[in-house]
Amino acid sequence: MSSVLIIEDDHSIQAILQRIMRNKFGFEIYEAVNGIEGLKIFEKILPDLILLDISMPFMSGIEFLEAIKKEPRLKDIPVLVISANHQRELIDQMIKLGVSDYILKPMDLEATYSRIGKVIDKIKKD
Repeated sequence: MSSVLIIEDDHSIQAILQRIMRNKFGFEIYEAVNGIEGLKIFEKILPDLILLDISMPFMSGIEFLEAIKKEPRLKDIPVLVISANHQRELIDQMIKLGVSDYILKPMDLEATYSRIGKVIDKIKKD
């Protein structure tokens, strides 16, 4: 079974993402509410996919992403960013750091299914 690590500090968004990943895509779910907790879980399980919020306490999504992209064995794990931040500079920075896609909050469920599905299809092909 494929696994996903959801790193999101908003419990309602976390619950929506859990349902999508479990019910629609059949993934095993792991969760963290900030980047520090996410790194601890990440290193233990090495998930197939990460859903990552950017604005979180203690360690931001950007800091988390920078940390994992430095490690050769970790840098190819797909990361899908989910954020309310619409700033072009931030989105460009995420793309340069190698994210697979960027979903804006509030999430449109059909678009979210589609974008996550495309990333999962790419994982399965690789």
